[in-house]
Amino acid sequence: MSFGRYEILKEIGKGSMGVVYQARDPNLDLVVALKALRQDRLANEPFVRRFLTEAKVLGRLDHPNIVRVFNVDQDGDTVYIAMEFIEGESFTTLMKERRFSTNEIAEFGATVAEALDYAHQRGVVHRDVKPSNILFRSDGRLKITDFGIAHIEDPSAPEQTQAGEILGTPAYMSPEQVLSRNVDGRSDLFSLGIILYELATGSRPFGGQGINAIFNAITKEEPPAVLTKSSEVPKDLSDVIMKCLRKAPEERYANGRELAAALRTAVEKSDSPVSMMPQQKQRSRRALLYTIIVFLCVAGITTYFLASKVSAPLVAVPPVVETAKPAVLSVESSPEGAQVYVDGTLKGMAPARLELSTGKHEVRLSLPHYYEWEAQVELKEEAATPLQVKLIPMNDK
Repeated sequence: MSFGRYEILKEIGKGSMGVVYQARDPNLDLVVALKALRQDRLANEPFVRRFLTEAKVLGRLDHPNIVRVFNVDQDGDTVYIAMEFIEGESFTTLMKERRFSTNEIAEFGATVAEALDYAHQRGVVHRDVKPSNILFRSDGRLKITDFGIAHIEDPSAPEQTQAGEILGTPAYMSPEQVLSRNVDGRSDLFSLGIILYELATGSRPFGGQGINAIFNAITKEEPPAVLTKSSEVPKDLSDVIMKCLRKAPEERYANGRELAAALRTAVEKSDSPVSMMPQQKQRSRRALLYTIIVFLCVAGITTYFLASKVSAPLVAVPPVVETAKPAVLSVESSPEGAQVYVDGTLKGMAPARLELSTGKHEVRLSLPHYYEWEAQVELKEEAATPLQVKLIPMNDK
């Protein structure tokens, strides 16, 4: 399969607007990431316009910490963007593997803030800043990716994101995103503040069972100060992170440069940059290997002595194989009858009870004469996740 001159190698991900492939550009003998607009989006002119506008503007961004866009084109019914392909790990993976020092947290936040500020100065708001959209190359340099729902600020253009259309990942949204208000660069700084809070304390500042509970926490609840949850974090750094999370945009930092300076001032300089830390990872793996070897030795000796004391023959008991339970998403819409799309596939009409795999899913509700609603939902198998959506009617003209 190919799009234009690009040879598709494999699918590597899906998003709210398209499918991402690893592809090869034979003209340059270069591996790229190719993002194709989903087929169900092509009939929606505003989404196609946003997609193309995004590509043209992002193609002008040239920053060492932002994924480069090389080309935008159309092949038949497929519209696509060719972008820089990053070999490495997402920050989501790194956050699970290790804890970060306060100096590393501050330097990471400052680097991301400066990269976002570069985009903000050129009229681009990311709108979906989260750990999985921050990649680390093998050399340790971070790259912000997936400006897939970036809002291009152009005062002369008609509003492309309609009222009532929520774009972004719920757990990392700003209050103004949740409330469908206009956003600017300070919205991205709020999302970055959530990541920094999570790094510093080990938990997110806003939580709850279901998307409605998370939205309520983001818009109405004040999280505990970082310092009260982690005594290792200096008060100055705690104050900086908490300022990012203020509900009113005007009470946060005015821009990324100001936030970056505050983060670096809040802690003493460290010689350990935020990176993949290959040596530390190797030491961790060696320590884990030694632990496993010791455990197996102890287990073997214990089994030997237990077996020697048992006169009856041992009977092997077949292992119990547990079948993974699907997660359940319960969708209701007001008014009823909205079409429910999950990861681009129509699943039925609301109200609907859907059995899905655990993890993150892109959910979209569509109903004639109403604005589309869209968000990313993370499902767990422990309990059903309720999703109640009030659709906003379009103004008759």
